[in-house]
Amino acid sequence: MMSRTKQYKKDKWERERVQRVLDYHNKKYGTHIAIKGKTTEVYPQLEGQLNWDWVCYDAETGEEIAAIEVKRLTDPELEERGNIMWQLLEEVTNSLSASKKLPGTFSLSVEIPKDYYLPFNKQENKQKFKDVLLQAICRTAQRLKSGETKDLKPQIIEQLPFVLPDVSVWDLHKFSDEGNALYKGSGTVGWWSPELDGYELENFQDKVSQANKQLSQANVKQTFLVIIEEGHRVTCPDTVAEALKRINHDNYSYINHIYYVSGEEVEDVD
Repeated sequence: MMSRTKQYKKDKWERERVQRVLDYHNKKYGTHIAIKGKTTEVYPQLEGQLNWDWVCYDAETGEEIAAIEVKRLTDPELEERGNIMWQLLEEVTNSLSASKKLPGTFSLSVEIPKDYYLPFNKQENKQKFKDVLLQAICRTAQRLKSGETKDLKPQIIEQLPFVLPDVSVWDLHKFSDEGNALYKGSGTVGWWSPELDGYELENFQDKVSQANKQLSQANVKQTFLVIIEEGHRVTCPDTVAEALKRINHDNYSYINHIYYVSGEEVEDVD
């Protein structure tokens, strides 16, 4: 079961993206739809039953006017591994910022193969990796000139109790001599964008069909399906729109609007 803290963060993250969709929709159609709250908070009696994610109302009349269901295009395993690396890099950059040892402004670019499992299930491996990476950054940062980039991997692999893959990337770049900051970027070598074909199309159809069932329970004028791409595997909105054309319309017969969200961008794909 998800902890209250994680659930709160998930709801906050999701609400921000739903709000982007409503801002886009209201501007496009001249409406005034606003979020009232999570469905099970507004209607506690629906807890454990088939329901939708968000209850919305007309901000001018107060009438409950819309229901929103959110689905995510993601591979949970890849997302989890990406989040582990991102959190580790966050800890490293925070340590460096606090120490004020950086002679300028830098960026660290990290890319890991999609089939490589970081051996961070052991805390000692994780701590050793952080210590080694911190040392490599501090040493290299002192020597880098503005505009230069240095591969940290040779320094890192010499001290680790495990092997990093040959195709991994650990590049430190110096932007300028000013400031005391390290910006981080984390990606994966060989990750692919969902093509929504074959089994991925089947999974997509299942998500849309499930959303259709959930939204069919809402007795409101408008229903929205919000499809969110989390950024680890970027999908083109046209790919989502094409996938919708390839599945039976009965799978989304109760849905009035379908929007795709990637980062700050919102696209209508229905």
